Amino acid sequence: MNMDVLFLGGVIFCIEVMVLTLGTVRTMVTVLGESKAAFSLGCLEMTLWIFGTSAVMLNVGKEPLLGVCYAAGFACGNVVGILAEKKLALGNVVVRIISAWKGHDIAHAVREAGFMITTVAGEGSDGPVTVQFVVCKRKDMKHLLSLARTIDPDLFYTFETAGGASVINSPSGSRINKLLGPIRKVVPQIG
Repeated sequence: MNMDVLFLGGVIFCIEVMVLTLGTVRTMVTVLGESKAAFSLGCLEMTLWIFGTSAVMLNVGKEPLLGVCYAAGFACGNVVGILAEKKLALGNVVVRIISAWKGHDIAHAVREAGFMITTVAGEGSDGPVTVQFVVCKRKDMKHLLSLARTIDPDLFYTFETAGGASVINSPSGSRINKLLGPIRKVVPQIG
């Protein structure tokens, strides 16, 4: 086995990791209805896939290591894709916070932090509870729950993906605004 085969195997591995990572993110943006991003990611994903797969198909009979590199890249790409999707935290969620004793305090703190919250009275297995509904960006959910848990460490919560919402307040702000903020200071004409 020579260095050319090892180099090609490394390239195939890296391409396959990128393909699977892009595929995971493309699937998420497709579900979120972001057609332009899905189109761009799909084109890039398939371009890389064609080159990576053709390199393996043309040479795997002579160099079986390339097939192993392809399979390992596929497996690693799944893991990297999941990690990337969690890091990006795309989309919105509906968080339900259920507290037996501190519902009013949680609602007050959550509102003070910049989230919108709706509170309703409920009945739990041990008596009355308050149920709070918060629609927030998925990237803000950890902050929201941390804030609520400082008030009631025994709270119960559930969450699910929210398809869309008319208004979502995000204490952390928009990623676009964070990116354009420094540019707007220099060039105020940018929206």
